[in-house]
Amino acid sequence: MRDEQSGGGRLQLAQRLHLEGRAAEAEHAYRELLDDGMAGTAARHWLGFLLLQQDRLEEAQLLLASAIAQDASHPEWHFNLGMAHARLGQAAAAISAMQTAAELDPGQYFYWTNLGAQLAQDGQAVRAEAAYRQAAALNPACADAFYLLATLLLGQQRYPEARQCNAQGVLTEPAGRMSLIAVGQALCDLGRHGEAQALAQSWLEREPSNPVAAHLLIAFGKGEAPTVCSRDYVAYTFDAAAPAFDLALQRLRYRGPQLVADWLMAEGCQPASLEALDLGCGTGLVGSVLAPYARTLTGVDLSEGMLRQADGKRLYQQLHHADLCDFLASGAASYQLICCMDTLIYLGDMRRFFALAAARLGPDGALLFSTERLDEGSGYLLGRSGRYRHHPDYIRAELWAAGLRIRQFAEVKIREEAGCPIAGHFVCAAHAER
Repeated sequence: MRDEQSGGGRLQLAQRLHLEGRAAEAEHAYRELLDDGMAGTAARHWLGFLLLQQDRLEEAQLLLASAIAQDASHPEWHFNLGMAHARLGQAAAAISAMQTAAELDPGQYFYWTNLGAQLAQDGQAVRAEAAYRQAAALNPACADAFYLLATLLLGQQRYPEARQCNAQGVLTEPAGRMSLIAVGQALCDLGRHGEAQALAQSWLEREPSNPVAAHLLIAFGKGEAPTVCSRDYVAYTFDAAAPAFDLALQRLRYRGPQLVADWLMAEGCQPASLEALDLGCGTGLVGSVLAPYARTLTGVDLSEGMLRQADGKRLYQQLHHADLCDFLASGAASYQLICCMDTLIYLGDMRRFFALAAARLGPDGALLFSTERLDEGSGYLLGRSGRYRHHPDYIRAELWAAGLRIRQFAEVKIREEAGCPIAGHFVCAAHAER
């Protein structure tokens, strides 16, 4: 009983109330101790921490600073004061307090991540990077340190390093949190191709009929790449992605619709004037740009899930569930505008597609499409992403072979991946006689 009535015993009781979530009782108990010579200093800190948790920031800051003025030996007290300063927008004071915490106890990785975040926010990129790297070294299983560092590097356009840091973050996530696709691609980003192949092989053994596992095993470097992605792979992938597809591409800053909109504006196209075909129409993101200019708008996609989403937007007069080359080969109608945005990345060999598109393109028509850029080699390559990249010389040669001539060939950022820009091309082609 005597111990419970002592300052130390009363402080422990207040802390127990705090831990149990009985905030009002804990606050009262802490305040009863503020003038206690032995326990009062600690009570000031813990009351300040409690108020910090309740967003009573000014009170918290005063109490935490007062506790430290009496006893500056506790790193967590400095850290909590730093958090109060940070949430009050007092960057310099937050950095100073967190730096002190890290110096007093340099082994706490979260001191370094929070210090790094404050330094980054204050524009001190070099110090922020050092803090994040210290956190990652202290706790290689800390995903936050890698993600925060990746964000910092992205802001400096250090894209290869940022991508590797993001990959390290992915691999430190708890098992099952990230998709097998994300894990495999992260392994590839870090040059661990054998592990990526083993992951895909194991996946395929568990699910022998899964087209994604089969495709990624090849994309990760085991086996000869096909000339086009299998229809099963494309349909399976996009059926699964359809419900959240628009939001996902918004996060990836997909530029396809804007590129088409800019082209239509530059060409001076008139409203409701075009017979338009949207190949690989997906949920209708490009269709929403084409619709005001189209007299009729036809959409084609291999994914029934995507077509259901597109149908709900009421943009298209016709929607067809079909492979794009099969659709082009099966009809005779001609179009003034054929769009194929972010779709040819699932075709390696473009020869048949260009020939079929040329046959369905009206005399004054235009073919718009985008690709991902291949810098090495001269043809096309199935990347670790599972998508094809094409060399600009290959695209030009295949368009020429199909009797099409380039009217516009622009290097553009198609979208982002892990925050890094994906380099590509936006191309407009037309019949040679135009």
